[in-house]
Amino acid sequence: MNELILLGSFSLLALASVVFAFLVVEQKSLIYSALCLGLLGIVNAGLFALLGYLLIALFHLMVYVGAAVTFILFSVTMFKEVPDVEVRMKALTLLMIPLVAIALFYIFRPYSNIAFASKYFTYGGISSLFVKKYWFPLTVTALTLVTTLIEAITLARREEESV
Repeated sequence: MNELILLGSFSLLALASVVFAFLVVEQKSLIYSALCLGLLGIVNAGLFALLGYLLIALFHLMVYVGAAVTFILFSVTMFKEVPDVEVRMKALTLLMIPLVAIALFYIFRPYSNIAFASKYFTYGGISSLFVKKYWFPLTVTALTLVTTLIEAITLARREEESV
């Protein structure tokens, strides 16, 4: 029964991943595309967590979902005009999707029977690992994000004053 629940959860998350990836590309509005991108990142983090890689899932949520979607939405709110997104080359895209899927299937098929040992982490252990072992990259990342945010605010205010 436990394997059936895991298979169902994995199948549901995989289907949601494909749907949200399609919606990211097909949305004409950048805001809705960013929302679908965030949901796609959450679904992918769920897939990582199901595979037993909780540390990668949390890192994926923090970096890709948090930073990417925040950056897109923040840049849209800074500018008065939302850029128009043109969807081009639909036929080529629809042709490439099954070709890439088939290629990935044949590339990763030999690895499907390999058993991986998964490790389970606690949130306290993960935060301790970040603070003790990865304190320097964490500090550099935080300073980079803060510097980028300050620069974006400065550019937005400079544009506002010139208008």
